[in-house]
Amino acid sequence: MECSNDQMRKIAEDEHCLESMIKQVYGGGGNQPLGEHGHILLDSLNLENIDDFIDKELKKTVQLVEMSSSMNESKGVLGPDKVIFDVSSNVGSLVIDRDRLGLSSQSNFSSIRANCCVYKGKWQYELMLGSKGVMQIGWATINCKFSQEKGVGDTFHSYAYDGHRVRKWNVSTYKYGESWLTGDVIGCAIDLDKGVIGFYRNGVYLGDAFDNVKIGPGLAYFPAVSLAYNENLVANFGSTPIRYPIPGYSPLQQYPKKDVAQTNQLLTWLEKLLDLYYSVTQEPNPILVVRNWPPQFKQGLKAQLLLVAAPLMHRLGPLLANAFLTEGCLLPFLFDLYNKDQGCMDSKSRITSILEIMWSLMEPHELHQCLEFIVVALLTGYRFAPATPEFHEQKKYLLLTLALLQHTPTKHYLLQNVLFDKIKFPVFLEVKPLDNTGLAEVVPEVWLDFKQEMNEPDLFRKACYQKSCTHLKLVVKEVELVQLEILLELFDASNVYQGQCSRCIFLLKLREFLKENSGGARVPVVHLCPLPVALAFFHRLISLLRICVSASGIDLNGLSVPCSTFYDNSIPYLEVQRIGGLQSHLLRIYQDVVVNEISKQKASTENDPIALGKLLKSEKSKSQHLRHAGDKDNFGTLIELLDGIVRLYHIAAHRQLEKMCALRDSMHEYRHALKEVEKRLKVQKGDVEEELNRAKQVFLEELIEQGRHQAWISSVVYSSDRQADVYWLLQILLRTLCQASETGVLFSFVPDFYVEACIKCCHALRNFFPPAAPADSLPAFAGHHELLIKYGSFLAHHFADERVVNAELKDSLVQALASYVCYPATLQALESMDSDSRLVMTKALLQPYENRAWAQSNWILIRLWKGCGFAFRYSVSPHMAKKMNCKSIPLPEALPTISQTPCPSPVFLEHASQWLLENPEAAAAFISSVLNQLNWAFSEFIGMLQEIQNASNRPERVFIDSRQLKICATCFDLALGLLRVLEMTVHLVPQLFTDPSRPSSEIFLTRLCQLVCQVLNRVTSKSGCFCLVASMEIPGLETIDHFPILTAVTGILVSLIIDGLPKSQKKAVNALLSEPSFQPSSLDFLLGSSPEAPNFKPFSLRDYKEVSKEEIEKVENLIQLLHSKYDIAQQNRGLEEIDDDLVCTICYANPKSARFHPCQHQSCRSCISLHLLSHKECFFCKALIECIKPLQLEKK
Repeated sequence: MECSNDQMRKIAEDEHCLESMIKQVYGGGGNQPLGEHGHILLDSLNLENIDDFIDKELKKTVQLVEMSSSMNESKGVLGPDKVIFDVSSNVGSLVIDRDRLGLSSQSNFSSIRANCCVYKGKWQYELMLGSKGVMQIGWATINCKFSQEKGVGDTFHSYAYDGHRVRKWNVSTYKYGESWLTGDVIGCAIDLDKGVIGFYRNGVYLGDAFDNVKIGPGLAYFPAVSLAYNENLVANFGSTPIRYPIPGYSPLQQYPKKDVAQTNQLLTWLEKLLDLYYSVTQEPNPILVVRNWPPQFKQGLKAQLLLVAAPLMHRLGPLLANAFLTEGCLLPFLFDLYNKDQGCMDSKSRITSILEIMWSLMEPHELHQCLEFIVVALLTGYRFAPATPEFHEQKKYLLLTLALLQHTPTKHYLLQNVLFDKIKFPVFLEVKPLDNTGLAEVVPEVWLDFKQEMNEPDLFRKACYQKSCTHLKLVVKEVELVQLEILLELFDASNVYQGQCSRCIFLLKLREFLKENSGGARVPVVHLCPLPVALAFFHRLISLLRICVSASGIDLNGLSVPCSTFYDNSIPYLEVQRIGGLQSHLLRIYQDVVVNEISKQKASTENDPIALGKLLKSEKSKSQHLRHAGDKDNFGTLIELLDGIVRLYHIAAHRQLEKMCALRDSMHEYRHALKEVEKRLKVQKGDVEEELNRAKQVFLEELIEQGRHQAWISSVVYSSDRQADVYWLLQILLRTLCQASETGVLFSFVPDFYVEACIKCCHALRNFFPPAAPADSLPAFAGHHELLIKYGSFLAHHFADERVVNAELKDSLVQALASYVCYPATLQALESMDSDSRLVMTKALLQPYENRAWAQSNWILIRLWKGCGFAFRYSVSPHMAKKMNCKSIPLPEALPTISQTPCPSPVFLEHASQWLLENPEAAAAFISSVLNQLNWAFSEFIGMLQEIQNASNRPERVFIDSRQLKICATCFDLALGLLRVLEMTVHLVPQLFTDPSRPSSEIFLTRLCQLVCQVLNRVTSKSGCFCLVASMEIPGLETIDHFPILTAVTGILVSLIIDGLPKSQKKAVNALLSEPSFQPSSLDFLLGSSPEAPNFKPFSLRDYKEVSKEEIEKVENLIQLLHSKYDIAQQNRGLEEIDDDLVCTICYANPKSARFHPCQHQSCRSCISLHLLSHKECFFCKALIECIKPLQLEKK
């Protein structure tokens, strides 16, 4: 009996405790229930009547709202309750989101309007800009007819604002507003009582745009927008709370006031309950545990609180499955909870507590919808929050996101279903740039670093500017640290939920993200990740990888991707091209090699012939690979993260780094223009001086604005930290590729983007980061030169590697090597390679120009020779430099073939000479191919010039295709380059042409003389097509001029005849004089000694400072020698007459001296020797030639 009494007393105490909780949560404040007319007294509240109490309280709240809304009900809008874009009104090509609020244009100019209109009252809607290009946004009537040329504002009764061009539009256009940026929120307001339209940018009014809007019967205005190609935005007509509400104006979509009031009331009760729940979960009281209650009450006080919360959450759940209520009510509530947690040292936050309650009591579909709306609202708030100098708003959204992700079930659900699937999670990792106003506040003083001499004020400005950049870097760093914490939370491998850890899911989603943004998909992806976001994502992932690698005890300076990763499918590379071609093809060819290699690596496994088939099942092997039970598997996940980083840099991050250089180039142009104005100001007076001063002020203002943007770029994009990220990645890539190359044929399995990323990293370090982050700012600068050598060695060994079959990749490697030989520092790195690497590179460059892309190889040889050839010491060809000076054009930095300073390489020239001498057959094949390509290139060039000449002689006006002009200029450049390579070869190894013991030397000398004479005759003919086109200055053919090609030809002749040994000189002279097309007058042209022609400006090498006195003397000696020898030869020829029947019918210059067998046809020895280099058939009958016999011996 005593036990029964104790139990009953205990039950009574617990019932009293439960009722106290109910009163504490639902009592106090609000409308107190009375005891009459069916109301429930607070003292009698319990679990049985709490539902009735909540329903009646919510009903009172709704009644109060109805009373106030009936008094303030506004009219003047026509259309559905849910306002979206009307798809049927679309003009052009638009991609529209599922909610019909997001737009992306895929045509030149696309227009669309909403599905509701207004005819009286004051209304507003907002547009959140996803890009900053040409968009015309505003209002239009239904009668406005749009097209892909005319959009909003281009017709009557349509009014628009364009922040890209800073203008307003209503048929005519006027300056209005200010420039907008990506991430801005543009408010569009219309007052139909006064006929006024105005626009807001981030809550700041830009002034009345139109004050004479036509109003009256029959006129109703629809929200309407027009977007240029690739522009995008998201509209908010009231489906979520307006970010910048305008007093007196209403959103187009009705505000759900009743639901808002109920939600706020429920959240008020929830906050009280949460305080109890938070204290219980932090300090559980075991005394209150009830032993003899039914099972649902045995959980203790926490279970009692959940019972109290159940009726509340039952009503709150359906409400929170609404985007407006989630963003307008729940999100501020969560921010308040987070602020309460600040300064509290408890291990569990209130955010975690409310998430536990939601996961316990809400229906799954309501919970999932609510969580999705929360994250969407957080991302929208972060992306479109005003960028203040301290980034307080951005940090607020990031910190709340981090708090949500610290709850394990929430994190897993969002990562699995929302972060990458419903939203662009990487947007959270970008720091939105400050606009002009914010930059002016952060960077008050701008230092223009182009001034050579600085006075005291300049030094002060420089110090202030650098201080501002440092402050900007520190402020941005604070935001980046929060972003990094979010990534670390998502990449946590220790917290397993429902059999999966978040790291597994994150890597899977990252791989899908990269695949989607890689391009080349069968279905084009419209909403690709913006490049600035991708670059920010790349740097955060690099920081994440550094932390995880260090925590795993792996050496940061020894990290690389194992070669086995590329063929064992531990990382599935779907639709990724390999260095050696398609993976299926490689597996078919090297199946045995792969199986053997895998069996070696897995010593515990017997040789299994089915191993390869199992490995091809990438998904299964991947799921096994990503278990995190041991260090080995943990290392595998880090390798997959590294692989994703490499791919991300390749597909997007590098493109953004390259894009950011445009500002630097623009500043270079403005600086040049400012210097020109300052020069003119020194000599101009009067009205011209005033105009110049105004121009100077405009340039200065633009430079100051650009200088502030450059401060942001230098601090955030091209900072030393960012440089260190790319440098570290380059080290990893080189280490990976070099190790893979040592595996032989397995190197073919390496994805091509590894090589592309390696090339891009080196290019970025050399061209993008300086001068903001020079090379000596690198943390490992001491080993920077060694890294350059290692990179150069990789290029030298692989630009002609037979294992590389991808044509585009081969071209990239050759172009990278061509760029590498352009600069003294990188050329020195190539010269510092070991001797074997230099010889490999030299041998590859001197392979025959057949069956391969040879233009880049030829250009590399030119760069190695430039500075040694005849008058070949210029950075810019003299005629181009003159044109640039006349037109005040800055030096074209983007044209390395024109503007690079000469830096010849004696080391590689010596290797080339040695290799050509030691490999006579290979040298003969190389020389033959160069002569063949020169003959083709120059013939094509002359043929096109003749077409241009014929077109210019026609009486009617003829337009020449720009593509034809480009091909013509390309052929000229190719011919010029081939001539320079021939000059190099003749200078280094003249024996190839003059030594009879060398194979085909006589033929090569004859062919060389033929080509030299052909070039001289065509170029020096004053009535010919070359002189005509060169004098016409046709756009696209600016590079065509006498100087570059004549100096190349002169260099060949000087090397052969003047610089050669006496015996070689004699042989060369005889060969030249024996050439029927040789004309001494073409040599006179070089020094201006030929007869003048009308309308032709005389040409002489003496007029160019690039030609030294010593070289002029050599040309004079050459002309004098050839003239004297030619006169003697002519006299001798006059004594000998050849019978017409005995003249070679191919060249009509030499007597017949050879008979072909078995067909018995005849020609001169020279013609048939040249013919047999590329053909085996007779000239005349096409019969196969078995042998050639001298004609004179047969007669004897």
